[in-house]
Amino acid sequence: MAEIKWIKITTTMFDDEKIKLIDAMPERDTIFYIWMRLLVQAGKTNAGGYIFLTEDIPYTDEMLSAIFNRPLNTVRLALDTLKKFGMIQRSENNDLKITNWDKHQNVESMDKIREGNRLRKRRQREKEKQQELLEEPKNSEENVTEGEEIVMSQDSHEMSRDSHAIREREREEDLDLDNKRERREKKDLSLDNNALELCKYWEVLKPGENITAHLAALKIFINTYGYDWCKEAMQIMVKNKNKFILSYMEKILKNWLVEGKSEECGTSKKEKNAPKPPSYKVVNQGCCPVCGGKGVVRQNNEWVECPKCRGG
Repeated sequence: MAEIKWIKITTTMFDDEKIKLIDAMPERDTIFYIWMRLLVQAGKTNAGGYIFLTEDIPYTDEMLSAIFNRPLNTVRLALDTLKKFGMIQRSENNDLKITNWDKHQNVESMDKIREGNRLRKRRQREKEKQQELLEEPKNSEENVTEGEEIVMSQDSHEMSRDSHAIREREREEDLDLDNKRERREKKDLSLDNNALELCKYWEVLKPGENITAHLAALKIFINTYGYDWCKEAMQIMVKNKNKFILSYMEKILKNWLVEGKSEECGTSKKEKNAPKPPSYKVVNQGCCPVCGGKGVVRQNNEWVECPKCRGG
């Protein structure tokens, strides 16, 4: 079976700003080592940058610590740093993924190898199935002689049937894993495209400002809150802050998720349904130091007449 024997590392790797920031840290050597091991592991897995033991078993921090032969706390420090810089991320299944893997690697070659492996497995399954059919008794009359031979024939037939059922189940499981992997890759590709579209949209809102450094976070937001909400949250950021603030965007989205989002862009249902100050005829039209000339003040969560203005 063909395997990935190499991954691509550029000669300008250490010119990257994130790498330079890591290089200034006390644990830089360990973080670089873990980063290289993750890149190699992603190449071995050959699943579009994902890193897992099997399709259903993600790598835990403890497992990576054992594989990389490094202390658990050191591995966690490296993973936290790499996640902070958007170099890796965790999927819904808790699988690790190298961010922008497709951008830096020869994906076409890797896809050909993965597709070749999948076809070889399929041909092997078909070959095994044909072999099982050839091994089945051609003539049941040959097995009908004496009592013992009949019993042995029945046992042999049952064993063959059980073996066939097991192999058939294994084939179905393999096909199911292939389908899961294809769905995951399609979904991840869709998230990548949508995140890039958001970056382009931000440049429309704020010409000259590039936010591609936040691609990993944007993908998580899109997956959690949806593309349309993220787009509207950007509009609110421009209106209220006039610059991109990741934590502020997350706050807007969480607020909409918890309190509900009204049709009016940027307004939660709680804000929209909040009580409005009542209208009072203000006797004192001057600038009141208590109510500012509004005639009402807020007391105990209720609007009351300003005692100084004597609204009425």
